[in-house]
Amino acid sequence: MCIGGGSSCCYGGDSARTPYGTVLVRTTCLPNKKSGEAILKKVTAMMEANSAFASSVNDIQICWRVVAGMSAGTVLIALIYVFALKYIVKPILYVSMVIILVMFVLFGTWSFMKRSEYDAVTQKKNYDYATAGAGIGWGLAFIYACFMCCCWSNISLGASIMEAASAFVTSNIRIIFLPIIAYAISLIFFAYWGVTAVYLYGVGTPTFNELLPIATIKNNEQTTYIAWYFLFGLLWVVAFFICLQQFIIASMTCMWYFNSQGDSEGEGASLMTAIKWGTWYHCGSIAFGSFCIAVITMIRIVFEYLAHKYEAMAGKDGTLYKVVTCFMRCVLWCLDQYVKFITKNAFIQIALHNKNFCPSALAAFLLIVRFAGRFGSAAIIGWIIMMLGKGTIMGLSGYITVVIIKAAYPDVQQPFLPAFFVVVVAYVVGSLFLSIFSFSCTAILHCFIMAEDSGSEVASPPSL
Repeated sequence: MCIGGGSSCCYGGDSARTPYGTVLVRTTCLPNKKSGEAILKKVTAMMEANSAFASSVNDIQICWRVVAGMSAGTVLIALIYVFALKYIVKPILYVSMVIILVMFVLFGTWSFMKRSEYDAVTQKKNYDYATAGAGIGWGLAFIYACFMCCCWSNISLGASIMEAASAFVTSNIRIIFLPIIAYAISLIFFAYWGVTAVYLYGVGTPTFNELLPIATIKNNEQTTYIAWYFLFGLLWVVAFFICLQQFIIASMTCMWYFNSQGDSEGEGASLMTAIKWGTWYHCGSIAFGSFCIAVITMIRIVFEYLAHKYEAMAGKDGTLYKVVTCFMRCVLWCLDQYVKFITKNAFIQIALHNKNFCPSALAAFLLIVRFAGRFGSAAIIGWIIMMLGKGTIMGLSGYITVVIIKAAYPDVQQPFLPAFFVVVVAYVVGSLFLSIFSFSCTAILHCFIMAEDSGSEVASPPSL
């Protein structure tokens, strides 16, 4: 970074400060055209020297159209999966729960059978491990079976809510663009933040090292405080966009549940109305909720920063230090998850009752405590469906990619590498789709309990 923008900051490559020629671009020294071409040739030569890496890059260049097409196709696969849940969620759920129970029983049985292979005296350690494994496996199977028996009505309700959520998402396809838009806006803001952060970093005094092509900037205390303030602004703005997206989904779900009387056409769910509610009537509540999330995130970052500084001075070998830092990380992580959970449910209560954030957060907390069984069962069921959904979308996308590449491009030596990129995209797409699905499930549960408590005669979705 050139302070003051003078041309004397840049060098022609013969100085110890820079091993390559530079040119002044506004207030920043960048490699000139000749140096850029030399650097590119050097990097290309290094890549070509590694035959395996060069082969992988060549494979991706050959079948990039398949990678691009299947990356877009993951959206269709995710949409088909969500649509199919309306018809197959209960069979999938019940079969999965039975499989989990059987796996616990088989693990306990296998451990018990391995126990007979060890001598209780000469192989006491392995004998004790096998005994403990059998006890843990059968114990978990017993607890899990008791949970299934005692909470079967809540499990059945959770499965019905999953069906209703699938009907909501498939009848309001435009809602899938909300996370994409929210994250796109966040990325644009992050890019702007990154550029301005570089300029802020360059306010200090540069210190040059003959062995490094980049100078080290020494900032004063005031600039450091501004940088922390700037970081908090990034966390708050990004959290605001995500919270606004959650409120819009909650509002559309509530409108769909009550205004359309559970009709699969979903004419009562208006995206523009939900956006108007969020940006005009409840913008302050959303800002406060995102502020709480940003504060907790900032506390975690500051803690990690202080821990890093302590490790640099005193090392990290102390037992007490490890215990304290591990404990604090667990506490802060739990606090972060709790605030996000309450904030998410508070937005649903705001959409339902048109109240401010704090009364809605309290109402959400009391509702969850009062119906802990329903919310707990819905959370477990949602986790199972989410894991199965992500696995299905990723596995199917990767398999189709490999099949197409082998059929259309037989010269490709490593079809699994392009498939890996598609699988990564499928994971992101599946997470976005299923996050909408999961949040709408929670909102439908709130609506169901509200209608049940008030004795409302509004027709619920057919699955409920």
